[in-house]
Amino acid sequence: MKKLLFIIGIILFNSCTVSNAEEEIIVDPVSAEDRVVRMEFSTTQLSFDEIRISYFDFKTNSYPVVIHQFSYDSAGQPIPFILTIENYDFRYINGEAYRNNPNTEEISVKVYVNDELVIEEAERGEDGEYAEIRFNYDIVLKKNI
Repeated sequence: MKKLLFIIGIILFNSCTVSNAEEEIIVDPVSAEDRVVRMEFSTTQLSFDEIRISYFDFKTNSYPVVIHQFSYDSAGQPIPFILTIENYDFRYINGEAYRNNPNTEEISVKVYVNDELVIEEAERGEDGEYAEIRFNYDIVLKKNI
């Protein structure tokens, strides 16, 4: 009986000790006042093309819709549309881009946080479906959600 009490006492003692292991905390080294989010939208359509862009604006608590007709350089190549948000002090980047027709040419989006590429997606319209890209990124955890 003494041995049993001794073993139970050791188990209880070890289970009550404090662990010295530190929890890993992810910290964004750049303050929110200095954070810049850049969204770059492109197309492979070599003539007139239009894209609809919607993203969550935390300041207004809304999803503004931007309809952009791509411009083309002198060689006929599409010029990417760039949307830049300075002093981005929110945790998530959430939005979508789509072409309002079933064109089979590709649309793409690249999202940068402080010039670091965090999202790169591309989509084509196929079999009557419209090309659509949705993105949702957690800046703190540095991952797509």
